[in-house]
Amino acid sequence: MRAEDLVGIWIIESFHIEDCATGVRTMPWGERPSGTVMFDPEGRMVALITPDGRSHPQTEAAEAAAYRSMLAYSGRYRVDPPNRLVTVVDIAWFEPWVGSEQVRYCELSGDGLTLTSAPLNMPQQNAPAFAVVRWRREGASRPF
Repeated sequence: MRAEDLVGIWIIESFHIEDCATGVRTMPWGERPSGTVMFDPEGRMVALITPDGRSHPQTEAAEAAAYRSMLAYSGRYRVDPPNRLVTVVDIAWFEPWVGSEQVRYCELSGDGLTLTSAPLNMPQQNAPAFAVVRWRREGASRPF
């Protein structure tokens, strides 16, 4: 895979987290999360994912919960052959990610893209887990 293969806008299809120790899968953002990841030709990416069923928060507690339920980060990316996407994060909703290298393993199939993380500590998970996100290229009717 080449970095050029990622350039464009991708819309989320599904997201799940799998516990490394137990294999238990969870869908922290529900069956139909919302999200976009954009890769530009100069090596910058930005990603935003929110859960399905979000509503306008009416209280400070609901606002804090909405913030905790999302994912957003941006940084410089590169593709290390054959399929290793590395993003050096320079801004994130989760401060411990800033300055880190986020590693994802890529699989392209037509207009579909599956990104699988290396094991990591997600704020939604109390133990090491890996995330699997399926995307479709914007404008594509059938990703896989």
